[in-house]
Amino acid sequence: MEIILVGHAQTAKAFKEAVEMIYGEVPNFHPVDFTPKEGLQSLTSKIVSKIEPNKAAETLIITDLFSGTPYNASAELVLKKKAADVVAGMCLPMLLEVAVNSSSMSVSQLVAHLMKNKEEFSTSLSEKAKTDTEEDDF
Repeated sequence: MEIILVGHAQTAKAFKEAVEMIYGEVPNFHPVDFTPKEGLQSLTSKIVSKIEPNKAAETLIITDLFSGTPYNASAELVLKKKAADVVAGMCLPMLLEVAVNSSSMSVSQLVAHLMKNKEEFSTSLSEKAKTDTEEDDF
C-alpha cells in the first residue's frame, strides 16, 4: 500500500520524519507539502505525481485538515478513481497506526481501523484523570 501525506506548509514532510524517528523507515509514505503560493490545480498535480497509476487502488491519501485544499484536491482524485480513499486529521498517532498496519491490511481495512480507533489518537489530562478516578471508584 502506498500512503500519500498531504498538508499545509511543511507538515507532510515533518510528519514522515517524525514517524521515521519513532517507527523506522517508511518508504511507502510520500509527503506532499502545500505552499501559500499554490492553488488547487497545482496541488492536485503534485499529488498525482506521487501516485503510481497501476497502484491507484492501493493508494491511501491522508490530509491534515478536513475540507481544506489538500483534502479537496485528494477527494477529487478519489472520486476520479486515481486513489482508493482519503482520510483527514493527520496526526502522529494515526500515522504510526498506518505504519504498523499498512503492509497487512487493504486500504478499506486500514480506513475502517483508523475510523474505529480515531478517538484514541488524542486525549487530555483532565479527561484521563477523570476516567482513572471513575475506574478507581469501582
